[in-house]
Amino acid sequence: MTIWLAVIAGTVLGYVLASGDFCFHSTWRRLVSEPIDPSPARAYVVFLIVATPLVQLLDRTGVIDPYVPPFTPAAAIVGGLIFGGGMVVAQTCVSGMVYKLGTGMVGMVVAIAGWAVGDIITWQGPLQGLRSSLTENVISTTGDDGSSEAATVVSSLGFIGVVVLVALGAGAGWWIHRRPPTTVRPGGVIVNNRWALGAATAAAVVLGWLLVAWHGGDYSFGTSGVPNQIYNAVTGDEGGSMWIPLSLVSLVPGAVVAAATRQKWWLRGESGARYAQLGVGGMIMGVGAAIAGGCNLGHSMVGVPLLSVGSIVTTVAIIAGVFAAARAADRLG
Repeated sequence: MTIWLAVIAGTVLGYVLASGDFCFHSTWRRLVSEPIDPSPARAYVVFLIVATPLVQLLDRTGVIDPYVPPFTPAAAIVGGLIFGGGMVVAQTCVSGMVYKLGTGMVGMVVAIAGWAVGDIITWQGPLQGLRSSLTENVISTTGDDGSSEAATVVSSLGFIGVVVLVALGAGAGWWIHRRPPTTVRPGGVIVNNRWALGAATAAAVVLGWLLVAWHGGDYSFGTSGVPNQIYNAVTGDEGGSMWIPLSLVSLVPGAVVAAATRQKWWLRGESGARYAQLGVGGMIMGVGAAIAGGCNLGHSMVGVPLLSVGSIVTTVAIIAGVFAAARAADRLG
């Protein structure tokens, strides 16, 4: 049952991401590239507007009992910046390289291999000490029963945090309505409607929460530590729950279906230089995600709707990393 639930969750999310070509590198890079295209960022804002209250409702009513990513400031900032830079080098994100493999992009195999190497060397290789030192200082809050809890916007700021969230949501809704709703992206699988894409992605993530709760798990999607977990399982060490690895791999068949049904499935390779970019960028992302304890999927799409301060800070650092690396690339280019 666990296998099928994880496969369903990942397949649905892969279908949605591939249908909208929803890659977090493009989401933030298009805000600083010419011509500026804010539509992918608006889709992410719609995702947050829809997903956050639903996830909070599931949490408050006890339908899910989620693990909330901890707030380790140094790891969140350093790891997020590294991860953002890696996205610019690879020109994709981790979830992007997985679903793009499902659309026929063979080069993503190189990116995934690089990401796996970066993840493993940071969890148990030469960069293990760096990750450990950056994750030592955990900032938490005190629960009603006196226990230590992971820092969230509400637990840290209380009623003020709720007011801030409502104000941000209202401002985000106004920003979304400033432009026409559709943007045609050449080479994309479909024409993107920011409301449809954001809402569909939110529905897929909420479905993932419901299915993982049915399975008895406490986190729906992620990538950090997955290669390390698989490596441990293969070498005979304890691998832990395979839910997240299975759901991540299942993005591929979902993307295959999305591309095939729209006659956009196309098997193609890359140039030598592009393979190098994918391998190096993938490894940088693996290092960054391992340090930050998550990536664009585990933090930006799962942790932020939980209102995890750690996930929010990591996401901001990822965006800053993309902006900085994009500016540097433009100047060098």
